[in-house]
Amino acid sequence: MKKSVILVIAVIYVLAIVVVGFIGIRMKIYNANIYVEKIECVSDNYRKCNENDDFYQKGYDGYISVIYEENLKVLIKCNIYPENASEKKLEYIYDKSSTTYTLTYNDDGTANVEFFKGGSATIIVKSTDNVGTSIKILINAVDLGGIV
Repeated sequence: MKKSVILVIAVIYVLAIVVVGFIGIRMKIYNANIYVEKIECVSDNYRKCNENDDFYQKGYDGYISVIYEENLKVLIKCNIYPENASEKKLEYIYDKSSTTYTLTYNDDGTANVEFFKGGSATIIVKSTDNVGTSIKILINAVDLGGIV
């Protein structure tokens, strides 16, 4: 009887190793965080910075240049990569004390920059997933002073 009990325990032990090994191969991790790796601005008139551009400034990822007119609103729209990122919210960092413009958030994750007069705005678009992926955008609202 002693040998049979030891034999049964050994067989159960070996089967347990095989079963756990088989299930472990198919095991998937659920609720894993997928972090934002890249933010890309897809707004109208957005251009990536190039050293040959007139509006190139070091440190900026891109710029938007528009002619200022009364009630000018510039929409900032960005895509997040990978598309299956866990946290898709974006934070817009800007100069809240500016007298040239103001920024308002939209429900769809975009933002509007409304200019009160010609000037420029520096906007940093940052992911909120604790990784801190970000892009820096310069928006120039060129006031031609009535010359068109």
